[in-house]
Amino acid sequence: MRTTIELPDDLLARAKSNAALSGVSLKEFFIEAVEQKLAPRQAKTRRPPPAIGSAKARRIGVLKPEQLDEAFFG
Repeated sequence: MRTTIELPDDLLARAKSNAALSGVSLKEFFIEAVEQKLAPRQAKTRRPPPAIGSAKARRIGVLKPEQLDEAFFG
């Protein structure tokens, strides 16, 4: 399907440059860009904090993820 869109000159120039550097056509570049923008976002997975000290050491004062969030982000 064909369509017409208006883009700022500097944006089009950057898109053309990026497409050329990537070795793809401008059409392919825009298809990839739109597909990436419309792709469903994957939820970020929370990793446990790294262990500090010996793995055999007794653990004290271990914070829950919610407590860490509160401490860092208020």
